[in-house]
Amino acid sequence: MHIKDNKMNLKKLTISFLSAGILSLQLMAAVVTDPQPVVDMQSFSANIDAAQNGDIKAARIIGDCYYTGKGTEKDLNKAWKWYAKAAGKGDLEARYRVACLYRDGKGVKKNDREAAYWFGRAAANGHALAQLNLADCYANGRGIQSDQRIASENYWRAADRGVAEAAYSIAMRLRDGIGISQDKSMALKFFRQAADANFADADILSQMLEQEGVKLPAQQSSKGSSAREVKKQPSKQTSKVSKGKKSAHSSKATSKSSSAKSKKKNHKARKK
Repeated sequence: MHIKDNKMNLKKLTISFLSAGILSLQLMAAVVTDPQPVVDMQSFSANIDAAQNGDIKAARIIGDCYYTGKGTEKDLNKAWKWYAKAAGKGDLEARYRVACLYRDGKGVKKNDREAAYWFGRAAANGHALAQLNLADCYANGRGIQSDQRIASENYWRAADRGVAEAAYSIAMRLRDGIGISQDKSMALKFFRQAADANFADADILSQMLEQEGVKLPAQQSSKGSSAREVKKQPSKQTSKVSKGKKSAHSSKATSKSSSAKSKKKNHKARKK
């Protein structure tokens, strides 16, 4: 009877995992990682003159208008052209949008190499979604040579900036040791983060780790301040104390040296 019961339980568990995997794929497909730019109907008329006179931000806004069709007719090729102008002059969001258009082949011929290049330019300046996309490029060797270590680094950076998909991806990599040292505690942390954003089967995977006995990193237990901040506070106090000790020590040394000198003078005076 026990053997039959165990087999039935194992079968049920396998089915539940398979169904969870199917649900995961469905939910992942619904995640929006490239949100639409925010502009209103007046944005085009309010910025077109400035954009034509070389204003970088205005050029990007005009690109947004052509991209969304707000305030003007939707035209992805014109959107790409305006984004390219702003991106070439350093606008971070424009660089990201140029990369997306190259990646998807919208308004311009699909070019994975150009996409990876512009994702890299935006990611280097802290654009979270660009870091996610750059990580995907390195993970899959899309438009750039595959490098799992760099992929993991960028997933982590994007996850730290609150991107749920990146949190899920770095959690998987930390759990399995892909491009990064295996760390199931940190994997649990990022699975929890992704689960809080209702991403895929992150909640199920975090529960599986907990069933293995995995616990969150120690720094997660601190409230109101990070573990790093908690460590910094006593170090400042210690430095003040150490300075005090040094000054006390130097004053003692000074008094000893002065007393030694006075003894030598007295000794010489006696000889005379």
